[in-house]
Amino acid sequence: MTNQNAFLEKLRKIVYEHYTDEQFGVSDLVEGFGMSRSQLHRKLKRATGQSISQFIREIRLEEALKLLQEEDITASEASYQVGFNSPTYFNTRFNEYFGYPPGETQHELELAKSTSPNVRNPVDIGSDKNSFSRNRRVLIWLVAITLIVSALFIYNYFSLFKEAVVTVTEKEKTIAVLPLKNWSGNSELEYISDGMTDAIISKLSEIQDFDRVMPFASMIRYKDTHMDLKEIAKELNVAYVLEGNFKLSGTKVQSNLKLIEASKLEHVWNLEYTGEWKSNEIFEMQATVAENVAKNMKATISENELADIQKIPTNNKKAYNLFLQAEFQKNKQTEDAFKNAIPLYKQAIALDSTFARAHSGLADIWSMGGLVWGIYDEQEAWGNAKRLLLKTLDIDSTTIHIYSQLYRGYFYYDWDFDLVEKFYQNRFHRPESDRSMAIDLDYLTKIGRHNEAFLEVERRILNDPSYAVYYSFKAEILMFLGRGNEAIDLLESTDPLYSDNWWYLRETAKLYYYLGEYGKSKRQLKKSMTNFPNDYPPILMWLNAAHAQLDGNSTEATKYLAELHGEYNESSSGSPAWFIALYYCALKDYENAFKWLQKSYERHEVEMTWLKEEPLLQSLKGDPRYIDLYNKMGFQYVDQKFLK
Repeated sequence: MTNQNAFLEKLRKIVYEHYTDEQFGVSDLVEGFGMSRSQLHRKLKRATGQSISQFIREIRLEEALKLLQEEDITASEASYQVGFNSPTYFNTRFNEYFGYPPGETQHELELAKSTSPNVRNPVDIGSDKNSFSRNRRVLIWLVAITLIVSALFIYNYFSLFKEAVVTVTEKEKTIAVLPLKNWSGNSELEYISDGMTDAIISKLSEIQDFDRVMPFASMIRYKDTHMDLKEIAKELNVAYVLEGNFKLSGTKVQSNLKLIEASKLEHVWNLEYTGEWKSNEIFEMQATVAENVAKNMKATISENELADIQKIPTNNKKAYNLFLQAEFQKNKQTEDAFKNAIPLYKQAIALDSTFARAHSGLADIWSMGGLVWGIYDEQEAWGNAKRLLLKTLDIDSTTIHIYSQLYRGYFYYDWDFDLVEKFYQNRFHRPESDRSMAIDLDYLTKIGRHNEAFLEVERRILNDPSYAVYYSFKAEILMFLGRGNEAIDLLESTDPLYSDNWWYLRETAKLYYYLGEYGKSKRQLKKSMTNFPNDYPPILMWLNAAHAQLDGNSTEATKYLAELHGEYNESSSGSPAWFIALYYCALKDYENAFKWLQKSYERHEVEMTWLKEEPLLQSLKGDPRYIDLYNKMGFQYVDQKFLK
C-alpha cells in the first residue's frame, strides 16, 4: 500500500468511526489524525482535490445512500443517522452530489434495476448520474500523483527552509447582524437603531464574496431574544455574528460593535465609534463597518462594490431621519403601519427628491398594499408603485432590487407572463440580492413548475432558515407535489415558531383548509384575527365563510359572504370577487363560481394569477368558460412556450 493510500485509508477509518455523530467535524478529524489543520488540508487537497469538510461530508452522503436504498426510512431519518443536523442542508447536498433528491432514491434504484437487470450491489445503484464527477475525481488523483512526482525535487529542495505557516480557513463567509440595542434611553429612538442595523446589512449584502448575509427581515425577530450567540448562529447556520449598540444623545452618536466567530465566541474585530449625527458621518461609519467586517472575514470587495458601499444616499439629515421612521413602520407589516409610513416617505422625498431609497420604500408600500391586504385599489396602487420605481431607476439605475419590485408588479398586476419569464430566466446572471421571492417561488408555483419551485425554496431555507414565509411556501409546494402528509408535518413543526407572523398565519390557514385539516385551519385563522385585529382582508372573510359553511352554520356563512360582497361593491383590493368564486366552487355551485370568476377577470384582480393551479378550480378545467378565461389570462402561451 502506498503512503498516499495509507493516508487516505487512515482518514476514512477515523470518519467511519464517528460519522453518525453530528458534532464530529473538521477539528475532530484533525485531532484524531494528529496533524496540523493546514498540513492535513494541503495533503488531502493534493491527494483528492477535496477540502477536509468535503471529505467528511461525502462519506456521510455515501452512507446515507446505502441507508435509503437498503432500509425503509425517510430522508430526514437518514440525514440524522449519518450526522447531518439539518435535513434541509442534507437534501441540498445529497441532490448536488448524486443528481437527485434523497426522496427519489427508491425510484432511482428501481430505474437502475429495470435498465440494468444484472446489477446486484445496491451501493452502486444510483451512481450513474454521478459517474462523471467520480471519473473526474479519479482523473484529479492521477494528475495530482503525477504532479507530486514531478515536483518532488523542488519540494525536497524547498523543505530545507523553514515551512511557512499557511492559514487555511474553511469557515463559510456567513454572517448575521443582530438588531443593534438602543442605548439612547428613549424608546422613541428605536427606529434609529433598527435603521442602522438595516443599513449595515444592506451594505454587507452588496459584497458578492459573502456566502450569505442574513436579511434584516429575518433578524428583527431576535431583537429582544434571550437566546445566546451560539444558539442564534446555529439556528441561522452562520459562522459569524455582528452585535452591538447604538446611542444618540442630542447630536452626539456612540456605537460599539463586535464581530464574533460564533463557534468559539471569539471576538474577531471591535469598533468603538463616537461622532456627530450627520448624514455624511453616519454613512461613512456604516461603510467602515462593512469594509472591516469583510476584511476580517476574508471577503473580497470589488471596486464597484466598494463604490456602492461608500455611496451617500442623501445629504439631508432630516430626510434620512424621516426615511428611518418610515422603514421602521413598514417593517411592522400591518395596515396601520403602512398608513403611518406613507406620509413619512413623502416628507423625506419632499426634502430630497433624489433620495432613491425613499422612492423605492414608498413604492413597496403601494405594491404590497394593493395585493392581499385590500388596503388600496389595485390598479391605483400599481400605478403609484410603478411611477416611483421608474423614478428610482432614473436617479440610480444601479439600484438592483428595484428590478425585482418592478417585475413583481408586471406579474401580479399586469399578468405579463412573457416578460416575467424572461426576467426569471435571466436571474442566474443577476446578483443574489436581486432574486425575487415573488418570481422564484410564487410565479413558478402558479404556472405549475413545482419541482423547480421546490429546489428553489430548499435553497432559500438553507440560506435563511429563520424566515417564516419560506416554510409556508414549502408546504404549499409539497401539497402540489402530492406530498400532503409531509406538508402537514412541516407546518406542525413550524406553527409554534411563527404565531406572531401575519403572513404565515394567513397562508397556513389557507393551506390547512386545502389539506383537509379544518380544525388546524380554524386555529390559524383565529390566531390571525386575534393577533392582528385590524388586518382583515377578503382572504380571511372567505376562510370564515368556508368554515361556517362546513360547520353547517348558514347564518354565519351568509354574514361573511355579505362582507365579501361589500368589499367588491366598494371596489376594494384583495380580490373579493375571486374569493366569492372560491366559496361557490366549494358548494359546487359552478354557475355562480363562473359568474364571479368573470367579475374577477374584469376587475383584473391579482388572485386571478392562481387560475391555473388553484385547487378548488381543478374540477372546472374541462369547461369552455374556464378554458376561455385560461387563454385570455395568457396561460396557454405559458404552456406552449415554457412547459413542453
